Amino acid sequence: MRGTVRVQSSPPMGAADITRFQFIGHALRGDGPFRPTVSASAVGTTYLIRYPRESDQKFARRNELAFYASPLAQAASRFTGYLSTRAPVRDLPHALYEAVADNADGKGNALDPFWQSFMVEAKSRGSMLLLVDMPAVNASGNLAAQVRDRAAPIWTPIAPELLTDYEIGDDGRFAFAEFRGVYTGPDGKRVDCIWRFDAATWQARTDGGAPLTPLTPHPLGVCPLLIFTEGGDFPHFGPFAAIADLSKRLFNLDSELDEILRSQTFSLLTMQVPDDTDSAKKMDAARIAGETIGTNNLLVHTGTTPAFIAPEDGPAKVYLDRIAALQARIDEIGLNVASPNARESGIALQMRFQAINAELSKFAGRIEDLERNAWELSRRWLRMSTAPSVQWPRDFNLLDVLQELQVLAEMRATAMPEPVIAAQMRRIVSQQFVGVDDEAQARIQAAIDELQQSTA
Repeated sequence: MRGTVRVQSSPPMGAADITRFQFIGHALRGDGPFRPTVSASAVGTTYLIRYPRESDQKFARRNELAFYASPLAQAASRFTGYLSTRAPVRDLPHALYEAVADNADGKGNALDPFWQSFMVEAKSRGSMLLLVDMPAVNASGNLAAQVRDRAAPIWTPIAPELLTDYEIGDDGRFAFAEFRGVYTGPDGKRVDCIWRFDAATWQARTDGGAPLTPLTPHPLGVCPLLIFTEGGDFPHFGPFAAIADLSKRLFNLDSELDEILRSQTFSLLTMQVPDDTDSAKKMDAARIAGETIGTNNLLVHTGTTPAFIAPEDGPAKVYLDRIAALQARIDEIGLNVASPNARESGIALQMRFQAINAELSKFAGRIEDLERNAWELSRRWLRMSTAPSVQWPRDFNLLDVLQELQVLAEMRATAMPEPVIAAQMRRIVSQQFVGVDDEAQARIQAAIDELQQSTA
């Protein structure tokens, strides 16, 4: 009998994948080579590209003045902000599950804020990992003591670039995974370590392989490190990863434009000298002018009046145009519908909203699957019979309210039936008042129903 057909998965993550995940993390946080250290004699690792024949001093000055606005963080935060407009629905059948929902990561972050932070990291990279671990508990403690002491699983985001070794089984889960972290010993001392989890045990060890903890069994039957990807097998890079590449180019363009402005913005002082003046006198006059001319002194001269010449704005304008084009490209990849093109047709704008609604729905579905798996691992840690249920929204219904109001006005002008007009009103209200609580939403919808009945 033929076995289950398996499609070959992606090859294991190599050094290039780890480097790329690290680069995306730098672009998201704005740290690392996007914030190079600069000393009087050297520059640390930087994403600024050095000019040919650029001196150490000038390159150090450029790095010292360089700025980075993290377009990737803006795009990912905007995307997850859309997701946060509609809260997931959860059924938590036990007080310990409620303890997890109130403090998911053991740092006081409730589940919804925890997911908001996690989704920014996941959307930026296209991949993210979630460790569902259990702190040491007092087995003799009763339920009230467990709830009070938060003796419940802890959910910890793990960036994929922290992986050092892993194996993925045919089910798409880790058979085992090792990643860099920090171990806190019984004496409170924190040391860098390698964590290893598999389907039956866990352990912490040093980089050299010396065990920091004994090989300890766990009751899960699966590796507690969960995989999230936007699509495809791990490792996976999502569409927002391209914003990291564009961010590096924008980082350099901003620095190069700043250098042009610093070097050429200020006008140059010129003063004509007689034709028969020898070179020594010309150099002496230039030296005196260069050392003395400023806003706090006076130039005494004879002959032709000194004048100023200003550099052309052509090079700076070329850079400004290029920066604007790059920012527009970032907005396009980042699904930014907050700044529509003035020349964009209504149909094109509607298509943009449909595209982001589809992406939001797909992303929410994958986060829902991840949360459901995390609750199942939590159930196994707590040895309970029932896991919480969760449902993330699928219809985000983002739209241009002003355009929809215009559609409503045209419906009324063409004497559309009242039920059609009422449906359009509900569509507008659902978006305009998306953050209003359910009771207020119900009152608004009831007011629309009353208006429809009064005009029937």
